[in-house]
Amino acid sequence: MVIAAPAGSTSVREGFNRTSPLPVWLRVTLVLFAAIALFDDLRALESVDQAPATMVVIAVQMILGYVSLALIAWRPGIASALLLVPLALALFTHNYGFTLICAVIVTIATVSMLPRVMTIIYSVILAAWTITAVVVESTTDVLWIMGTPLVTGVLIGVALRFFVIQHRENKARLRSIEAAHQQLREQERLELARDLHDVVAHELTLVTMQAAGSHRQNDPVVLHDTISTMENAARSGLQELRTLLHILRESPGAVSRNDNSSGLTTGSLESLVDSLSASLTAAGFSVTVNTVDGFEKLPTSVRGTAARILQEASTNIIKYAPAGSTCLLSLTTDANSVMIRTENELQQSYRSDDGEFPMTSGYGLHGIQERVALLNGEVTYGPQDDRWVLDVRIPFGDA
Repeated sequence: MVIAAPAGSTSVREGFNRTSPLPVWLRVTLVLFAAIALFDDLRALESVDQAPATMVVIAVQMILGYVSLALIAWRPGIASALLLVPLALALFTHNYGFTLICAVIVTIATVSMLPRVMTIIYSVILAAWTITAVVVESTTDVLWIMGTPLVTGVLIGVALRFFVIQHRENKARLRSIEAAHQQLREQERLELARDLHDVVAHELTLVTMQAAGSHRQNDPVVLHDTISTMENAARSGLQELRTLLHILRESPGAVSRNDNSSGLTTGSLESLVDSLSASLTAAGFSVTVNTVDGFEKLPTSVRGTAARILQEASTNIIKYAPAGSTCLLSLTTDANSVMIRTENELQQSYRSDDGEFPMTSGYGLHGIQERVALLNGEVTYGPQDDRWVLDVRIPFGDA
């Protein structure tokens, strides 16, 4: 198990030699406590009446005990292993006080920071050491005097381990939520970009083409019809933007479903096809429409996607087809899918030297691909015999 290191601390390693995840201030406190306690106990050792050899062993026991305590700041695994030496020496010197203090603190660190297997091994060794001390001292009082602090240290370590694990899992869960939220925001941003492109491109393209053609007109009646077409297109685009803003400010469920002007709403697809056909006719195209009945039974997502595709396709026709040429808008359905097909002639000026038909930014076609991909549909487009053909199939139901 890996315990994540807090910010500003050394990274955590797997295994016995894993780095301590303690913050810097706690490391400094441990080292200072170990140094001060060692110095104080060594000074007190001068007044102890023991044999010189025993005094040396006790001094080594003190040094190793407090060094293991200080090592918690860097390597708790090494600290727990090193502590076994002063614990063993305590059985011969019968001096348990300072070693027990070090053992309790090292136990808390070991149980809370090291892997579970190492913690179990360390706890078994402590239990064996306590039983050995009872046998060596020939009294059960040692069991209570040393067993109680060590058990308390284990319980404190388990509690710290639990809170550390919970903190780590909460952080991981928070990162997962943040990643999901970021992904959702990115998806919403892409959907908004597609909708803005669809809303603005179609109506502004129609207005631009009508305005460009009006410069060559001298007939007041034709100019009046052109201005009316431009006004209707501008109103339609404004209504689309208002609908989109309403979705952003409120909720999609609050949007009126009676507006049939675009894929943002889910009105009649037949009405949308008639509206787009009228726009193309007003722009000077000869439009062939092929539709069937029954689109009101389609899922909302399919109707909205189909509407946007038709709108984008008609925008491209206005942009790239020769004025007065023929075009096709086809919207049909079978038992489990919707088929959309559009055709239009291409101006020779749009053909490059290598025979390809260059487009502009390609955002519209890319948006169509993204929309259809979300519904597991298929899209093909490209030039066929000097005509630009767009074929889309969107499955629904059990498809």
